[in-house]
Amino acid sequence: EFRRVLFRSCDRAGKLKGFNVLAGGGLGRTHNKEETFARVADEIGYVDKDDVFNLVKAIVATQRDYGDRYNRRHARMKYLIHDWGVARFRQQVETYLGKPLKPFKKLPKWTFYDYLGWHEQGDGHWFVGIAIANGRVLDRDGLQLKTALREIVERFQLSMRVTPNQSVLFYDIQPHDRAAIGEILTRYGIQKETEIDPLVRYAMACPALPLCGLAITESERIMPTILDRLRSLLTRLGLQDEHFVVRMTGCPNGCARPYMAELGFVGSAPEAYQLWLGGSPHQTRLARPYLERMADGAMETTLEPLFIFFRDGRKAGESFGDFCDRVGFEALRQFATTYDPERYLPSHTREGRHRLSISHDLFMTLQATADQEGRSLGQVMADALAAYLQQADQVND
Repeated sequence: EFRRVLFRSCDRAGKLKGFNVLAGGGLGRTHNKEETFARVADEIGYVDKDDVFNLVKAIVATQRDYGDRYNRRHARMKYLIHDWGVARFRQQVETYLGKPLKPFKKLPKWTFYDYLGWHEQGDGHWFVGIAIANGRVLDRDGLQLKTALREIVERFQLSMRVTPNQSVLFYDIQPHDRAAIGEILTRYGIQKETEIDPLVRYAMACPALPLCGLAITESERIMPTILDRLRSLLTRLGLQDEHFVVRMTGCPNGCARPYMAELGFVGSAPEAYQLWLGGSPHQTRLARPYLERMADGAMETTLEPLFIFFRDGRKAGESFGDFCDRVGFEALRQFATTYDPERYLPSHTREGRHRLSISHDLFMTLQATADQEGRSLGQVMADALAAYLQQADQVND
């Protein structure tokens, strides 16, 4: 839904009938140029399969004849549709097509799958998805990824596909070859999808430095460290089982799709990033810029109040991105501005916070525990009270 033109197949009883058509999406933008922006594609209509090629020609002709040819930053189809509106764009496409488009067909709610692991194809064959961190195929200590892929291709003569999430799929696998392929993957240190930290599994970074001439700062090379730091922070805050979609790019061109992430880092200066929040777990909603420039070293202090607010204010089953989108950036900024880790205590009622008096000795014990564990005094006290009340409930039962 972020592409310039997107076709989604619509079938009946397994037989292809036609396609829903979306257009006008795109993620590229430029810092400090508000006339450039990321945009979600719009629903244009439905086309029978026999008319797909002619429709593509009509869309391309519309962009050719009416797209901006004077300002390169304004030349993309997304800006034409943004300026015109969907109705005018559709009308011009229909003029070139020579017939009206049919109404967009309702589809099931979109769910994101990365297709890692083993899956039946539906024709008696299997395919297997292999995670490749940030798309980098290499051999190193403990992981012989390049060697494993080569051995599988040479031994089984399989084709592969690269996914938009920088993974690889081997397909058309005979059922009797599954065990042998699985043995190769295990022997060369390739993790099963269930063994990968979900924070890592759903993360992605662009190559950036030193390979990309547009890069402002690092991305792929520091992404593993960033994810380790995020996991440590989440664990410290009692969110050790939490994960969300994290994306990072070294510039604003959006190659790793940070503008649809729940937590997006967009390079804005050396060792500094724009912070984007509010994308959805299924990557169907645009995130928004929360902070224009965050130094790499300030990540933990910047994100801690946001994670605390999320931890104590989320609805049941609500993801971080959905939470940020629901409460809004004004509430996020207000909480972050007033958050004091030494004084904060979670509030789960409308009545607000309450003060408790404790002895000096107990206070010193709590303070020593907080220092040892690297957590706030308030959080240690809240956890201690929660553990006591849980134990009391068990005794009473």
